[in-house]
Amino acid sequence: MKSIIINNQSHVSYSEFKSLYSSSFPIFEQRTEEQQKIAFLHPQYHLIAYAEGNKFIGFISYWEFPAYIYIEHFAVNQSLRGNGIGSNLLNKFIREHSKIIILEIDPITDKISTARLRFYQKCGFFTNDYHHIHPAYRKEFEGHSLIVLSTKRKITKTEYDLFQNDLKTVIMK
Repeated sequence: MKSIIINNQSHVSYSEFKSLYSSSFPIFEQRTEEQQKIAFLHPQYHLIAYAEGNKFIGFISYWEFPAYIYIEHFAVNQSLRGNGIGSNLLNKFIREHSKIIILEIDPITDKISTARLRFYQKCGFFTNDYHHIHPAYRKEFEGHSLIVLSTKRKITKTEYDLFQNDLKTVIMK
């Protein structure tokens, strides 16, 4: 499996990323094209795609800060889900980064969200008990409640406050 660094919207793999991104996340959790363009300009933003031969497998978009890494979006090609590929990609990513990794998931309301939480727990993530509202990506939507997960351990209130500040002032700016 090869890693592909996508660093702009004209990259040869951007259209495959965009297709999977659009089909994997609801519109209110997606950056606009302009927001994506701005993210690419930020030195802390990274987008890594994964491919096997000519097959686009998935991607991880993340922000690297001095104290932690925030995975903003993670998706695997829908036709390949359930085969351990997502676990392999995420575990590889975790092994390659020594910092705490933070991500968010939807609240647990059904079998799918329960399975998603279980997936992340098997990959070593801990649930954090902070009331967390992710700011809206688009003006026509409001912020939405999400669960914050972290690797290594639960994050402290100070660490959560730092993440929340970075989310509002850097990531979602």
